[in-house]
Amino acid sequence: MGPVTRLWAQLRVGDRARYLEKASQGVVDEFDDTCAAIAAAGRQPTVEIASLEVIPAIDALRWLSEGAKRLLGAHRFALPRALHPLTRASAGHAPVGVVGVRGEAGAPFGLPLCAIGAALLGGNGVVFAPAEGASAGAERILRVLGRAGLPEGLVALGDPSLEGCDAVLDLDAGPSGGDAMIVLADARLDRAIGGALWAACAGAGERAGSLKRVFVEREVFEEFVSGLAGAASALEPGSGELGEMSSDGACNALQAAVDEALGLGALMRCGGRAGGGAVGFAPLVLTDVPAAARLRRERVGGPVVCVTAVADPVEAAALANSPQRCLGASIWSADRRHAVRIARELEARVVWGNDHVPALPLRQAAADALEDCGRAQLITWEPSSGRPPWRYPYDDAADLAARTVAALHSRRDGEREQAVREGGKAVVRVLGRAVWRP
Repeated sequence: MGPVTRLWAQLRVGDRARYLEKASQGVVDEFDDTCAAIAAAGRQPTVEIASLEVIPAIDALRWLSEGAKRLLGAHRFALPRALHPLTRASAGHAPVGVVGVRGEAGAPFGLPLCAIGAALLGGNGVVFAPAEGASAGAERILRVLGRAGLPEGLVALGDPSLEGCDAVLDLDAGPSGGDAMIVLADARLDRAIGGALWAACAGAGERAGSLKRVFVEREVFEEFVSGLAGAASALEPGSGELGEMSSDGACNALQAAVDEALGLGALMRCGGRAGGGAVGFAPLVLTDVPAAARLRRERVGGPVVCVTAVADPVEAAALANSPQRCLGASIWSADRRHAVRIARELEARVVWGNDHVPALPLRQAAADALEDCGRAQLITWEPSSGRPPWRYPYDDAADLAARTVAALHSRRDGEREQAVREGGKAVVRVLGRAVWRP
């Protein structure tokens, strides 16, 4: 830990929070330029970057700064007075030192900025390793932190190994299953269709929380698929609503996964490789995709979604949980209580009701980061005079006092009164050692 980080760790939580407040204001001040720069670099719609990256970052930084004392401030901690009669104690969080933050390609700005903010609030220095292809987001992050007036050297760029860091926040190491949606027969289908299309196509389907699997109760399956395919057919890469994919390599990987699924018997309802020089796909909607296909087993980047008919919510939940945990899931139903019961069966990090956002809420991400880059610490204080009552000598008074204190915790009638009669004087004698002056 360098001298800058040590000095930073000595600041009060409220003082560190003021820097995050300035960073939040910096994002507001440069909102248009930030959205435009990140959108251009990733060939994504500006409004999409604003709603999924920049505005949530402003909110999460403000949440961290305004709730800093509640989140990290030390609070009084009560120790048992029978053992520590004069001890004062406070519970809080201590920094770990230098925190490495490894970026995630599908979230170039908001997620890493909030993780860095949480690490800083916890009193740590930061080494930031942006994801490949996310340099525009990294530049805007450093610019915002610079405007906040952070001490020079407190936040530095590093290589992806993050060697030498005391803790690492790996933003690209979350659950790796494709996000799932469950549509029940009583759901409002037009809303569910719109939600599925956006969650599958935002960020060109390459965000960590992009929707990949939809499970629909059989009685509304064909209506849902028809509506989704119709809506998806209206989107084209680079049209201003659907962004382009990150690279030709990502496109080739998606094409290979789609070809595999089709070879195993899947049906393509719409979509295909983009033409006209655009990098990406028109949204792909597939049905009858076997469970063995990679599109059902893995998170394959791109605007693709597999829709599967199910008999009931029990089957839907089982399929959503297989083969591995996902970042987000959603349930679409008119019955809130029924939806909540199903949600508790899902092994997803976030479960949305009648909505599906292809990203972890940044407040939650910031809270997770706070837990990972700090350590709980209890600090106590004894008066300088006297001595703790339960130290040597282990005489008869100490033995009787210990048994009396234990008996005073009894819930049986009469035992506490009897304990006071038989050992009260011994307790007073032993506790008196705490204030005795040699």
